[in-house]
Amino acid sequence: MKKIFSLLLIASTLFACGLNSSKNKTTTNIQADTVVSVDNLLEKADQLVDKNIIVRGHVTHTCKHSGKRCFLLGDNEQFTIRVEAGGKITGFNRDLVGNTIIVKGLLKERQLSKEYIDQMEHEANEKVKEDGSAESCATEINNIKDMRAWMKANNKDHYSIYFVEGSEYELAE
Repeated sequence: MKKIFSLLLIASTLFACGLNSSKNKTTTNIQADTVVSVDNLLEKADQLVDKNIIVRGHVTHTCKHSGKRCFLLGDNEQFTIRVEAGGKITGFNRDLVGNTIIVKGLLKERQLSKEYIDQMEHEANEKVKEDGSAESCATEINNIKDMRAWMKANNKDHYSIYFVEGSEYELAE
């Protein structure tokens, strides 16, 4: 009787392990066909707004207070995208920093109008006048110049900021 019980216990354990490993393999295989890097996503982001996407990137930062945001870096280390927690994601643990994750979610766009950018520039220039130092706002002013250059190069009357409303994620293998 003990032998039969032991065999049943071993068989059920192996069966359960087999189910878990095949489940993980299926998930990975599906993702391998549809995952895009941060770099590739941003190249065609304007065509993917409000569509479900799967993106892979290196976690560079998670918001330490709420944990509701993380930032993914692309392979060429020039591009990043923000991921907002939602769906099955309750938050991003700080231990994720330095790891590569795969995120499923909806790609969203926030458009900054020319008028909004003008206001940002005005406020930055006012800060320079108050502080007496252009150093404190140099990064902000450079960002505004980059936004204007992008708008001109893309013949747009707004600057687009893309982000992902995440629904689930997993560590990449």
